[in-house]
Amino acid sequence: MVTYKEREVALFARWKEAYRVSDGIDPEVDFAYDGVLFRGEYEQVGGCWERRSGNETSLWNEAPCRLLILTKDTTRKSGLDDIRIETARKNHTGADVVASPVPFLRNLTLWSYALLNALQGGKIVSYEQAPDWEALREHYATAPIARVNCKKQIGASSIEDTLLKSHMERYAPFLLEQIAMYDAHIILCCGGRGAIKDFVKTHYLPDLLQFSSDAWVCYSPSARKVVIDSYHPTYAKSFESMELYYTQMMKDVEAFLLQHPEYCRRPL
Repeated sequence: MVTYKEREVALFARWKEAYRVSDGIDPEVDFAYDGVLFRGEYEQVGGCWERRSGNETSLWNEAPCRLLILTKDTTRKSGLDDIRIETARKNHTGADVVASPVPFLRNLTLWSYALLNALQGGKIVSYEQAPDWEALREHYATAPIARVNCKKQIGASSIEDTLLKSHMERYAPFLLEQIAMYDAHIILCCGGRGAIKDFVKTHYLPDLLQFSSDAWVCYSPSARKVVIDSYHPTYAKSFESMELYYTQMMKDVEAFLLQHPEYCRRPL
């Protein structure tokens, strides 16, 4: 069985060469890797927790519901040059658990849990009833999740939407190939003021429809896929705004599933 890591390596080799030729980018320095999150052993490297490649391919292929998270880019200052190794463990201390997670991790783990749970027929819980941080961390470390940066060139602390759009369109064939490779049931588009969701509609799911005026949930009738158009996980700077965005998102998800129960994928 060809693993997703092997398929990603082959894709990235062509993508990196296009970087070099089209933009004069040195891919050995500026290219960030991503894809299906590794599910092998944990390992500490230079004081930081990393995940080794393991049985993520079989876990992904056998999962009744798979989540693809599309983010903008990773940063040189605090990001990872290979997203697949990421964990929710605290780095530089040896501790297993982050006692007080940063908004990015708190939102990403919570949204992942809530969406995968809801699309498998689980109860949509309120923000106050959501699992504690340790449970969310454990779910994120074991669930069928892939995370892809739409801009593979390592960036700065922020990116203008126009630059993100330009980059996605310039390398659209590669990004489309990667998105299609995973055949995820849920696609969570994080940030870009709708640019990431628009890319998915233009290049991958042309029949994508917006469910309601709340604009969180979109869906493809032909592919039976759900697309969530969300804020970037770092957008919520306070617990009050985290709760607000979670509540709005899951209210729209709940209403959608009530009207379209056929999109709910029961666990095997």
